[in-house]
Amino acid sequence: MSETENWAPCLSPEIGDVLKWKEPLWAEPNKPRGKRDQIGEQEIIASLAAMDEVFELKVISIEKISPADAPIKVKEGDSIRRKKTSLERGDCHKKL
Repeated sequence: MSETENWAPCLSPEIGDVLKWKEPLWAEPNKPRGKRDQIGEQEIIASLAAMDEVFELKVISIEKISPADAPIKVKEGDSIRRKKTSLERGDCHKKL
């Protein structure tokens, strides 16, 4: 995806839309029941395949934004599931 493409804030996504958002990268827990630390951030671009309580998305591209040594666990072509609130927290945008 090129940087010159037009993106607009996504208020109401529809099936077939191409969306992009940011989400945190988490470290492995350091205690058996400990809270994980956020060690980085990634930007995901995906197409919306299905909408229910949880969105089904097909990953088009993924890019690590932060310089931290955080592993990316999602790959291009993967199917992922995210809640609408997760996308909203990640500043979701829709491709025009």
